[in-house]
Amino acid sequence: MENPNLRLLALTDGVIAITITLLILELRLPEGFGAFSDAELWGALLGLWPRILAYLISFAVIGIYWINHHAKFAHIVKSDRGLLLINLIFLLFVGIVPFTTTLIAENPDSVGTAVYAGGMIACGLALAWLWSYAGRAGLIDPGFEKSGRTRLLVSTLVSSAIFAVSVPLSFAHPDAAKLFWILILPANIALRTIGMIIWKLRHPGEPMPGRPSRD
Repeated sequence: MENPNLRLLALTDGVIAITITLLILELRLPEGFGAFSDAELWGALLGLWPRILAYLISFAVIGIYWINHHAKFAHIVKSDRGLLLINLIFLLFVGIVPFTTTLIAENPDSVGTAVYAGGMIACGLALAWLWSYAGRAGLIDPGFEKSGRTRLLVSTLVSSAIFAVSVPLSFAHPDAAKLFWILILPANIALRTIGMIIWKLRHPGEPMPGRPSRD
């Protein structure tokens, strides 16, 4: 039987792929670089570091949300109109990431940093809402354990929480707020590691489940 979520996943993957493409398009060589000396070119390229940093941060966070989205849909076995609508809301916020990335690259101070963080918070909360709705609506594989459901929810909320803390921090020290975002990567790795440890303790000798079969 065909996976009822294939079209939803295809749409989501397509929107995220386009978003990442738009991000890289914002990285442009300095105007007139062909006439620069080597020293001038190095200086101009170093001047692009805010755009490069914004690109790397956005790419990493979108990648984490994409991985979390697929991890959730590995266990969502049914679909309904509510799930489709919430997924569209998630994509709505993903779609504004190129705008907020350009904003923070050109305006890296407090307001730009706070607006960028707000957009990322919205992405994470929409994804957490999707997972919570799927659980309440009975769309998740009933064989998927409660501990696993909780881990997938927490892994999404922790990213939003880190961005949320950075909003007030951005008005005191924008650069410190940006550095605070780096915690998203080790936090997600730690949650994955903890999940694996819990699984091995409860299921000795069994591999941690990946995508369940669709018979």
